[in-house]
Amino acid sequence: MSQQTTSQTASLTPTQIQQSRIFGARDLDALEAEYGSDRKFIWSIARAMQILQAFRLSDGAMGNNELSQSTGIAKATVTRLTHTLTELGYLKRDASRKYYPSPTLLTLGYTVIGKMRVRQLAQSSMQDIANASNASVALAWPEEDTMVYVAASAASTADGFLLDVGSRVSMANTAVGRAYLACLSDAQLAEKFDRWAVIYGANWDALRDRILQSIADVRQQGFCIVESEWRANVRAAATPVYDSDHQTFMALNCGGPSFLLDAQKLQDEFGPRLVHLSAKLGWRAPWQR
Repeated sequence: MSQQTTSQTASLTPTQIQQSRIFGARDLDALEAEYGSDRKFIWSIARAMQILQAFRLSDGAMGNNELSQSTGIAKATVTRLTHTLTELGYLKRDASRKYYPSPTLLTLGYTVIGKMRVRQLAQSSMQDIANASNASVALAWPEEDTMVYVAASAASTADGFLLDVGSRVSMANTAVGRAYLACLSDAQLAEKFDRWAVIYGANWDALRDRILQSIADVRQQGFCIVESEWRANVRAAATPVYDSDHQTFMALNCGGPSFLLDAQKLQDEFGPRLVHLSAKLGWRAPWQR
């Protein structure tokens, strides 16, 4: 690492290092703080991934200057990386010579979801629940302190609420995240809670109580309901799922705008339907073993 990079890393607070876990991919400074002494860690690959992760749905194409500002990577390095990624087909350039992600990137993701058998087994029933609830249903995989959607279905009347495959949501503030948390051991929960106490600061005590209540709900009735925490006027139910092929806990949710998704029906009908689907996929509660 350069002297400038080392200086930047040393000045990072624990909150800056850890907060990126809440919102998805860790930024370069956080990676350098964690892996700076790891001689096996290949920084050129990490920087290339940072370039690809810099693109957001809300942004248009980006030039080298914008990518450098977004990632903190020196412009000269960015220029070499974007050239290489373009030559490999992962980036394209528009009429203004700015870069945007190429559909070639989808081939990497397809390899992942194409081999995820639990996703294929769940898809038809997910669509049935989405249609019955006039909402959206998603299957999510844990990543750091977020949940990544690996399958998603929506009713035609879902009012554009669907988050598509690849979307990330917070683990702490969502039903799907809390359903996953219910599967963790006390030691694993304590590790996350210690980190979140720093990140969420003054809001943590109340948030922790809500998380613990959701975990208790999952362990008692099989699912939890979270309302207006992830987004205002949105409610969702979620239940854990076990992917036996990858030996990984996941979670399944049903959610939508409060004015479309009745709270009582979510409690009495759609939450239990999620639990039933999870059981069909081979769910066995780890806290009952």
